Parts: sequence; structure tokens; C-alpha cells
Amino acid sequence: MGDDTYLNSIKMVSVPSFRPNSNFPQLCDKVTVGWDARRGRFVQATEDIPIGTVVCVEQGITVNVDQSKCYRCLKQLGDDGFAYCESCEEFYEPDAIACGDFDGLGIFKLSAHLVFSYPFLDMANLIRSNDPEIPQSAPTYLSTKDVTSVFQLTPYREIGEAFKEPPLQAAINKIVTSLEDDANWGRLEYNSRLVTFTKALRIMAERCAKNAHTIYGIDQMEAKDKKVPLGTGLFPISSIFNHSCTPNVYGFFVRNTFIFVSRGVKAGEELVDSYGVTYNQHTLQQRTEFLKNVSGFECYCDSCVQNKSLDAELEKSFNDLELCAKNASSIPDFSQYGDYLKPGSKEIEDLIVEFGKRRDAEVYTEHMFMLWKKFVENAKLRGIDYDPYLIHPYIEMVILAWNNEVECSEEEKASLLFITHRLLRNFYVGFHPVSDIIPELVDQSAKYEINQIRNTVERLIARSRSVWEHTDYQGSQKQPENKNGMTVIHN
Repeated sequence: MGDDTYLNSIKMVSVPSFRPNSNFPQLCDKVTVGWDARRGRFVQATEDIPIGTVVCVEQGITVNVDQSKCYRCLKQLGDDGFAYCESCEEFYEPDAIACGDFDGLGIFKLSAHLVFSYPFLDMANLIRSNDPEIPQSAPTYLSTKDVTSVFQLTPYREIGEAFKEPPLQAAINKIVTSLEDDANWGRLEYNSRLVTFTKALRIMAERCAKNAHTIYGIDQMEAKDKKVPLGTGLFPISSIFNHSCTPNVYGFFVRNTFIFVSRGVKAGEELVDSYGVTYNQHTLQQRTEFLKNVSGFECYCDSCVQNKSLDAELEKSFNDLELCAKNASSIPDFSQYGDYLKPGSKEIEDLIVEFGKRRDAEVYTEHMFMLWKKFVENAKLRGIDYDPYLIHPYIEMVILAWNNEVECSEEEKASLLFITHRLLRNFYVGFHPVSDIIPELVDQSAKYEINQIRNTVERLIARSRSVWEHTDYQGSQKQPENKNGMTVIHN
């Protein structure tokens, strides 16, 4: 259990364009890792990194939350009731953990999995040494496969109080008892095994509490479906990326692998990610409160230091945009709502998405085509002109244009397809749910293969509808109120 073959065992997600760094294998060869007193460790570009370049590929240490996924690698399981996929089932750890007996313990489930993911000797040596210190200098080598990468993460010491709680104590005793026959842990007598496991679990939990990630698939992020995540995981190398409200990298998950791509980084610049809030999508207050309450720090990016905010464009005017879309009598009524909103307001885009879910969106295709165009134009007013956020509206326009549902010149059709292809390639490097279909359409359009184009567009429609859930809204005459209590009147 927990020998050094575990982290080599799970089949890696293949990213052919990735060029690993010899000193930091999960990072690309165009970066290094630095350190200073304010930022701690950080990732810095050693040369210009073009947009779309893969800068990090890290297979983390993960556990499932969604019980239909493999306990370890988050691969979709069959209907046989097993907790593991075929690749993971040969690696032993107490079955009670994998089968969900400790799901109610939250972060301690992941922490226990971490204890069993690294070599037993690394865990046993902890009892004979002081707690790992937070590094005060830049590392010369760092890899997820080395437990040192976990130890170097900033700990949350306060979580130690949880070890006084009876439910956690009972869970620890149950796990330690189950290890009696283990080839490694079983060599320790019970009290020694209890002390060793408890200390190892605490050290891992301290790191997980401040650094673990909740994992959602690309399709979940696109559909804004965050009801049940795929799992949780620790990604020690990815955790080196600091936050900025104006990020220059973009990250997404493919099962248990965290992938980052460049948005365009100059030599010498720090590579920064968004931890969940950005200048273009959240007000200064929203950013400040989120980072304080969820991430536990104050942001010092330029936008926050200079108190920059697009409050007028990001504050809500309507209480329920979904209700607005449901209650509109028809798609053309959009203007009755849009007229109340300032150009650049994010609510215009949110409202368009909700109108696009209506059943009559398939009838008012010309209106929807213009609304999706408006989405893109409106987002540009907030500085969003080349971003994964724009993939959805471009996919919708490609469908309408290439399915011949709207009047559109061949030049415009080609332009829409080309932009969509570039967005998918640069931000998702082949992993978006429609990434395999768009290149086919590009190739077929170049050869003018009419029948193949028709079939491919039908596949694109089916795939996109499965990603962006389309609800059959029925029009009604009930009028919603805006935030100020004003009824929106139809002419």
C-alpha cells in the first residue's frame, strides 16, 4: 500500500503539445519557479509564451465525490458497483474509505487517501521528525510524485482542532485497526501505528484545508452545473500559481488532471490564474469577499490595489433573469428587457442565454442569431474579446449559420467557424466536449462536402444541447419585476 508505483500507475491524460520542464516536470519548459516574501512561491515565464501554449499538466491526488466516478482517478464507472476502475483496483487502501464510509468527514477523506498514496516510509519517517517547514526560498526541483511537494504547501494549522472531535477519532481508530494485516503498516504495533497515522493525517489535512481543489468537468463548468462535483484533489504544483483578477493563464480539469494554458504571457511575467473571480465578471466587493471568505487572503493584483471595478456593468437589475425569459411572450420581447440594462451589462449576456433555452428559439432563429452576436459585442464592452467565455455564443452562431437557419454570407460562416475553432484549440487544446466536431466541420467546409457538413452539424447540435442544457420554456403573460420593483411593460 502506498508504494511509489501508485502515482505512476494511473494512465495520464495525454497532451501531445506539452513540453515538460526538466526541473519541474508538471510545468512547461518556458517557466521557472521563484520565491519572495510577499508572494511565496510563484511561476515565472523565462520567455514569451504564446496564447494556447500548455503550461502545466498535473495529475493530482484525487478522490471521488460523485459515486459514479472511480474513487481514485474519477473515470466513469460501469454498473457493477465497484468503487475503482480497472486501472486503479489493484492498489490497496482500506476499502471502507473507497466505498464511502468516511464521505461525511469531508477533507479528511482526501487527506487519508494522500497518506496511502505516497511510500509508507515517507509517512513513517514523519513521526521521527519535526513538522515540515514552509519553504523560504525557490525550489530547484519539485514534482507531484515526491511527497516533498505536498509538505511545501502552506498549512492551515487550525484544522488540528478537528482531531479532538469524536467522529474523526472513531474514523481514525477504525482505519488504524483495519491496517493490522497490512504488509507495511501492520509491522507497527497498534499505538505506534495510531500515532504515526494520526500525525500523517494531520499534516496532510493541514495542506488540503488550504490548497485542495473541488473538481468539476468542462461540461459542468459550461452548463454552470455545480450540484455534485466529480471529486476533490490536491495538486501541489498547480497550487504554486497565484491568483489575479486579470489572469494570464486558464485552467480546467480532465478527470484527475489539471491543465493550464497560456492566455499570452511575456518573458519575465508571473503566470497567474483566477481562483474563481475576475475583474470582467465580478464587482470589487464580490472579488474581495470571495477571496477573503473562500480563499482566505487579500488580493494585491493591479485591479484590486487600484480599486478597479465594473460595478455599473456587473450589478444586478433583475431579481430573476430565468423568470424574465420564461414569462416573455416571445423571443422578440428581449428588447423590452434589454432596454433597461446598460450596454456592457453582464445581465444582457445572462438574459440571452436564458432566452436561448426557450422552445421558440428554434422558430425565431434570425432573432437568436442577432442576440448571440449581441452577446459577443456586449462582452467586448467589458474587455472580453478573446476568452473561453465566448465559446458558447460562437457555437450557437455556427449552428445557426451552418445549418442554414439564417441568412449568412459564406465569408461570415467561414469567419464564425474559424474563430470558434481557434477558441477551442487555444483554451481547451482538444478537451472541450465539441473539440472533435469543429475541426471536422472546418475540413469538410474546405472540401465543400455538403452531406458530411449536414451530418456533422446535426452531431454538433446534439452535443451542444447536452452541454448547455436547453429547457423548453413556455411563454406566459406574467410580467416580472426588476430589482427596484418596477414592472417591465410590453408595448
